[in-house]
Amino acid sequence: MLAELIEYCLTPCTPEARRLGYLREAVAIRARASRCRAAWRPHLERSRAFIMQAALQCHGHGTALVIGSGALLDIPLAELSGMFDRVLLADIVHPLSARWQARRFANARLVTVDVTGLAKHLVANPSDFGAFATKTSPSFFLEERPDFTVSANILSQLPLLPLARLKQTGCAPDELALVRSRILTGHLEWLNRLPGLVSLITDTQWRIGAAAENPLSALDAPCSTTLRPPHSAKPGSGISPPGRKPPPTGTSPIGCEPAS
Repeated sequence: MLAELIEYCLTPCTPEARRLGYLREAVAIRARASRCRAAWRPHLERSRAFIMQAALQCHGHGTALVIGSGALLDIPLAELSGMFDRVLLADIVHPLSARWQARRFANARLVTVDVTGLAKHLVANPSDFGAFATKTSPSFFLEERPDFTVSANILSQLPLLPLARLKQTGCAPDELALVRSRILTGHLEWLNRLPGLVSLITDTQWRIGAAAENPLSALDAPCSTTLRPPHSAKPGSGISPPGRKPPPTGTSPIGCEPAS
């Protein structure tokens, strides 16, 4: 706990990332990864292997964009750095361990970005429900024209903290469901607009005891026509094949402790 407290105090981040709990979660995830090293290893290894498999299919090797780079637990940074002229590591919080790793590679750049585009508004005016319900897909990195993009294990996580904030303002369940759908579909719409090869790694089922929950259920109706089914992922691999339109498939069973 002391190490986590020190990391929390020393990690740079934006005020909204601290206020909404993104910094707290970033520190907690890295701590759980250390405690659950053996349980998490297969998932992390599969994720890194898939990213490399997808990257090898790229025709261009200018820019690689990693969305949700976090602590780089599931990102083969050294390999990507050797394959591309530059590697953009995008997340709302970059833990100290990621900052130290990125410094080893001259062509790796940490980019602090809230890919939902909602964090500042959630802090400034959380009761303005209409702004969240009508939020369009973001346009980050379009001008960077990445040759390779991977959304790494963040799709199902994107609505969690925004919805927690909105619950505090008294939003009704149907309003929360609408915002969840808007965040999820917005992320996929954004990925579809990016050039180059685009890949997605996501979980589609959470197990809590004997119960199971689909964190992407809000996608069933609005995105059914925009997603192509997986055609090369191994059953149960938790990983989707690369392609122009990123499909949500598989599971990523990385949790062996309750979220702190």
